[in-house]
Amino acid sequence: MGLIVAIGPKDAYVIRQSLLGRHLLVMMGICVGADVALIALGTLGLGTIVARYDWVMQAAAIGGALFLCWHGLVALRSAMGETAVPDLSNGADISLRQVVSATCVMSFLNPLALLDSGLLIGVISGTKPDSERLGFAAGAVSASVLWFALLIGGARVVAPLFRMPIMWKVLDFAIAAIMFTMAFVTASSVLDRGIPNG
Repeated sequence: MGLIVAIGPKDAYVIRQSLLGRHLLVMMGICVGADVALIALGTLGLGTIVARYDWVMQAAAIGGALFLCWHGLVALRSAMGETAVPDLSNGADISLRQVVSATCVMSFLNPLALLDSGLLIGVISGTKPDSERLGFAAGAVSASVLWFALLIGGARVVAPLFRMPIMWKVLDFAIAAIMFTMAFVTASSVLDRGIPNG
């Protein structure tokens, strides 16, 4: 739960899209499905294998930090620009194809998601007896379902507040701060472990 419950780029996208209220079940299905696939790969041994090679973990962490910085800059630029309040009554003009493609990119091409849901959960699973790994994976998947249900449901509850332009600025500033903080923490974990010489 600790690895899944964190506001990363995918979670920030889910919050924004949930406020608009379009194609939410499809978006949730892709998010959870991606976590299921990554958790399955990790618990089947990928995480344990990769953990033997520090440079792979470090490359994933550096990629994740850069990915977070990029999303932080996008959110900061949005917060500092002119804010146009989307029409929350009809979810704006967002197609199913746009939601599917954006959610897939955030789920499968996000180095931080690969690091957390695939590698780290896989490494933790590798420390458990074979008889407990299936239950551990099921618990991780349950945490993913609960987290995205809370994100989407919570965003819909507070959606009326986002009829005010200032709230979109507050959201974007908050997302930018979280992205930069997580990028710093992720990069620091690489520096703490040190870069291997060969």
